[in-house]
Amino acid sequence: MHALLGGAAVLIWNDVAPEARDQFYRWHDNEHIPERLELPGFRRGRRFLSAGHSPEWLTMYEADDLSAVTSREYLARLNAPTPATLATIRHFRNTSRAVCRLVHAVGSSTGGHVLAMRLAVDSARSEPMRRHLCEDVFAYAMRTTGVVACHLFASDEAASYVDTAESKTRALDVPSWVLLCECTKRDAAAQVWERIGNGDLARLNVRVRDDAAVYALETCRLSAAFNSQRHGKDHSGPSGAAH
Repeated sequence: MHALLGGAAVLIWNDVAPEARDQFYRWHDNEHIPERLELPGFRRGRRFLSAGHSPEWLTMYEADDLSAVTSREYLARLNAPTPATLATIRHFRNTSRAVCRLVHAVGSSTGGHVLAMRLAVDSARSEPMRRHLCEDVFAYAMRTTGVVACHLFASDEAASYVDTAESKTRALDVPSWVLLCECTKRDAAAQVWERIGNGDLARLNVRVRDDAAVYALETCRLSAAFNSQRHGKDHSGPSGAAH
């Protein structure tokens, strides 16, 4: 069991033009996150902020599996953006989006802070990178006070680069790999960041983007479908009868 609610995710980084910040919050809180969580297989949406950093926001949608984040229903939604969506995303800057499968996860809690790092590596070196992160870095991280979970994602390029009405409004920037480290203390995330940057990844020819950052949780919302499923399980016994 791990902290994530499913085996896939959509990860979006973005800035917003200063004059549209209030508009962004109204839209994202009240329309966009709820809308996405109505989609089949979407379980949870979280938004994080790194104030003063660029990109300033990181949004994460967790889903059952890759089929949920490539579904006909999801693509239909991307191809029919609401008026509020079109009015808001035109103010987006430095947008990066990845449709990902979960490669490895450890830890069973979520944290109020997350270290987010976007990585690139040649295909021949991806397996040594994966082993180093999952066996060495994650093990070190989980021994660090304040670290509660670590996740490694790999982008699905076909899904990430799909041509939709929403994607046409911005340039596509798709990271190949994403490392997330969830923490209860900001300085714990910084400690792991320092360990990751100690030269091991460079020796493996892994390129770490210089816009890595520690983000703080702003909002978290579960889908109604997942909530119902969870409460149904909570209130049934081994035979499925209520008790």
